[in-house]
Amino acid sequence: MSKPLLSIKRDQPIKEVVRIMDEKNIGVLPVVENHKAVGIITERDIIRKVVSKGLDISNTEVDAIMTKNPVCVKHTASLLELTKLMSENNFRRLLVTKDGKLVGLITAKDIIAMMSA
Repeated sequence: MSKPLLSIKRDQPIKEVVRIMDEKNIGVLPVVENHKAVGIITERDIIRKVVSKGLDISNTEVDAIMTKNPVCVKHTASLLELTKLMSENNFRRLLVTKDGKLVGLITAKDIIAMMSA
C-alpha cells in the first residue's frame, strides 16, 4: 500500500493536479475532504474528460471530472478480497480506509509485488 498518500481538494485546478502528478511521477490522486475520500482522479480522467474535450486546464476544477464516491476497502481487507474486487470491477487501484478515514492506496502493481515476494 502506498503511504504517505498525497491527496487533492475538489476545487483545485487540473493544471495544478497535472503538475503534482508530473513532479511525483504518479497517475492517480484521491480527492479528500475531512480525511475522507470523496473522489479520485487519474491521468486517464484528465485525458478523456479535459484534453480530448479541449477544456482549459487552468479553469477546470477537479470536481468537474473526478470519479465521485470511489470504492474504498478497509485496511483489514484480505488479498483475496482485493483481487476479487479489482477483477470484478476492472479496477487498477483501490483507496484504503481505516475507521472511515483514508489511509492509503493499493494498486495492481502492489498486489503483484506482494504475490511474487
